Amino acid sequence: MINRRNFLKAGLAAAASMGASEAFAVPTNAPAKFDETYDFIAIGAGNAGLSAASHGAEAGLKVLVLEKLAFVGGSSAICGGSWAASGTAMQKEAGIKDSEELFFDDMIKTGKGENDPDVVRAYIKAANREYDWLLAHGVKAHDVHAAGGMSVPRVHAFTPDKVVEFYRDYAEKKGAKILTNAPVERLLWNAQKERVEGVRARVNGKVRTFRARYGVLLACGGFANNQKLLGKYVPAMKKARSVSGVGNTGDGLIMALSLGADVLDTNYVKATYGFVPGGNASEKSYIYYNGGIIVNKAGKRFVNESLSYKLIGDAALVQPEAKTFTVFDNAVRKEGMAKDRREIKMWKDVESKGTTPYGFVGKTIEEAAEKAGIPPAALAQTIKEYNELAPKGEDPLGRKHLSGRVGTPVKLTEGPWVVMPCTAAMIATYCGVRIDPTARVIDVYGQPIKGLYAAGEMLGGVHGAAYMTGTAFSKAAAFGHVAADQAVAAKKAGK
Repeated sequence: MINRRNFLKAGLAAAASMGASEAFAVPTNAPAKFDETYDFIAIGAGNAGLSAASHGAEAGLKVLVLEKLAFVGGSSAICGGSWAASGTAMQKEAGIKDSEELFFDDMIKTGKGENDPDVVRAYIKAANREYDWLLAHGVKAHDVHAAGGMSVPRVHAFTPDKVVEFYRDYAEKKGAKILTNAPVERLLWNAQKERVEGVRARVNGKVRTFRARYGVLLACGGFANNQKLLGKYVPAMKKARSVSGVGNTGDGLIMALSLGADVLDTNYVKATYGFVPGGNASEKSYIYYNGGIIVNKAGKRFVNESLSYKLIGDAALVQPEAKTFTVFDNAVRKEGMAKDRREIKMWKDVESKGTTPYGFVGKTIEEAAEKAGIPPAALAQTIKEYNELAPKGEDPLGRKHLSGRVGTPVKLTEGPWVVMPCTAAMIATYCGVRIDPTARVIDVYGQPIKGLYAAGEMLGGVHGAAYMTGTAFSKAAAFGHVAADQAVAAKKAGK
C-alpha cells in the first residue's frame, strides 16, 4: 500500500543519500559495455514514470523504471488527486459544457500568456486521452467540480494512491521492470551518435549502467526540497514551508542541465494557499472557493478569493507576519463539504461538537474572531462590507465569482462561524526543463536533446505564470504516455 507515512519514512534516507558521489557538469560518456539493455528507461516512479512504463510495455517495449525511494508513487501518491479534463462524460452528465478550446483559453489566461501554447495544446489532448484510458480500464473519478482559473468545473477527483497502484500493477503485468532504492546518478552520453544512450544508477549500493535503445524519460519531480536551487531560481520561496514529497530534490533537473537543457517558468514558482500552519500535506482547505473570504491579522481582506491559489499565496506571504485566515459561515461550510469530500474531514465536527482542530469556531463572527486573535469589530465590518458589495458584483477587490469564472459570491450570515489560520506552502515547483509537444527535452539552442524526454512536475512551459488546479496530476500521466509513444515510434523506425 502506498501511503504518506511510508513515503516520509523511507524518503528521508533516500533523499539524504543523493549527491554523495563526485559531480562534474559535463556529459558522462556511455561505457563500451552496459550492464543491462532496455528499449526505454523511466527515471522516477510517480504518475509520469509509471504511465510511461504502462504504455511502453503495453506496446511491446522492454521497459525499466528506476526509483530512488524505497517504494513507488512519488508526489503523485500524496497529491489531492485532481485531474483536469474537458468534454468528459461526467461533465456532460452534470450539464457542464466544456471543450479543449475552452480548456486551452483558461490555461493561457491563468498562465498570463507565458505558457508555451503548442505544449499546452499537446497537454490538453493527452490529458483527455489518458483520462478516457483510465476509465476504460476501470479507474473511476468520484466527482467533478470547479477550481481556481477555470471557467467551468473540470476537476475530476480521483483517489491518487489508487491511480498510482493501478499504473504500477498494469506496468508490471505488461512486463515492465521496476527497481526501487535505485537512484540515478548520471545520464550517459554517446558522443558518436550525439544522443543520450542510458543511465548510471546505484542499485542496492552498487553502481550499474543501463542502456536505453530508444529513449530515457526524466520523471524525477521538482526541487521544492532543494534550498540551493530555490535560492538560485526563486529566492522568495525560501520563506515558504515545503509540504512537497521528500524526493523532490531537483536531481532530474540537474541531470538535464548537464546536457544543456533549457528551463522555463522558474521565476513563477509559487506556494499554494490553504494549508494549516505547521500541518501536514493533507491538512488544507480550499473552502474559500465555496464562498469564504480571506483576511489578514487585522481582519481586512487583501485579495480576490476567486484567483488561482498560487496567486492568493503570493498575496498572503507579503501580509504582516504572513498571518492570514480563511473565514466562512455555516452555509459555506455545508456547501464545501457537499462539493469536495476532502472538506468533510476538516469541518464535520463544527456543527455537532462546536469545534475543529483546524480553526476557531464561534456562534457569532465576533466570538470566532476573538478566539483567533483578530480584532472582532474589524472582522465584523469586513463581513458587512463584503455582504453589501460582492453579491452585487461591486467587490472593490474584483471578486465576481467564487472560483475562476464559476459561481456568484453570496452573503455570509449564518453561524456557527469558522476562522481558519491559513498559510501558503510549497507542494511543488511546476517549472523546469523545456520540452516540445512530443515531450522531447529542448536545449538552450532550441534543439531537441536526442534520446531524452521529460514528464511530470519537472516540466516548464505548461503552466506559465500560474498553476491551474488539476493540471499537475494529469500532466504527469499525459506526457508519460506521450514520451512512451515516441519511444515506440523510434523502435518501429529503427532509430
